[in-house]
Amino acid sequence: MNKLVTILRESRVARFLIPAGLILIVAGILFFVISLQSQNYLPTEATVLRVEEEEDASANGGTNSSEVTYHVDIKYTVDGKEYENDLGGVSKFEVGDKMKIFYNPENPAQITQSKSLIIPIAIIAAGIAALAGGIVSGVNAIKRYQRMQEQEKEWSHGN
Repeated sequence: MNKLVTILRESRVARFLIPAGLILIVAGILFFVISLQSQNYLPTEATVLRVEEEEDASANGGTNSSEVTYHVDIKYTVDGKEYENDLGGVSKFEVGDKMKIFYNPENPAQITQSKSLIIPIAIIAAGIAALAGGIVSGVNAIKRYQRMQEQEKEWSHGN
């Protein structure tokens, strides 16, 4: 039992970083695939029709704090046809404001606000860094355990 406890204690960083890294890599890849699908979307200008405040309340250190985001209804025109859509979790806009959106040329009702691949790439990179750190930490934990075993053998032989 002492051997298992020692191994678990020595590998705690690796036991956190390796799964966290794998989760980040998988999430980043999924987000990347989703973002790639919008790369052929075309830009257009939309007009804000309605703004509704969304309040996301969360506990923060025992006190309640809130971060305000907005839900907006927008109108835009593609090939002479008008579309209305909504966007949630956006920064503050006023009715009548113009914003740049991107629409799917095959289905103009599908829109996005950004076509950037930077965020998914950053998530994947963070996952790779965490995974590498976990592997290094695991190897170091094994080396520490082996050194401890050698030291115990020396002590038990009276050296």
